[in-house]
Amino acid sequence: MTDPAELTHAVLLKVALFIRNLPTDQLADLAEGTAKLELVPKGGRPAPRSRTAAAKPPVPVEQVRADLVAIGDTAAARQYVADLKLTVAQLKVLAKELDVAVASSAKKDEFLDKIAYVMVGRRANSDVLGRPAPSLV
Repeated sequence: MTDPAELTHAVLLKVALFIRNLPTDQLADLAEGTAKLELVPKGGRPAPRSRTAAAKPPVPVEQVRADLVAIGDTAAARQYVADLKLTVAQLKVLAKELDVAVASSAKKDEFLDKIAYVMVGRRANSDVLGRPAPSLV
């Protein structure tokens, strides 16, 4: 059965049988376009789609950068990032875009700590170390 017309006919018969056995709500979802049929190759699941779009933080990175620069306290910066309620995947993307190196196996708390330290704590330490020593005279 290599004739495209015969293959198409056989596939349509299988799809029709599948659709006929669907519950009414699922059939309605298909008709409305809120659900879709997807081809799954034999012996496996569909290839994973790129997660970059899904992992993209909902807040613009430049906004986060500006907000973190304005914060002078590492604990407040950590709380700010935590309040964004980002997933680990989103924190990974945020850290990368902020040029904050974090191990790929890091947990959520490690991402929060590292982003706060690099964006605020390191800058605060640098400011303190850059001040001239007080004169004791």
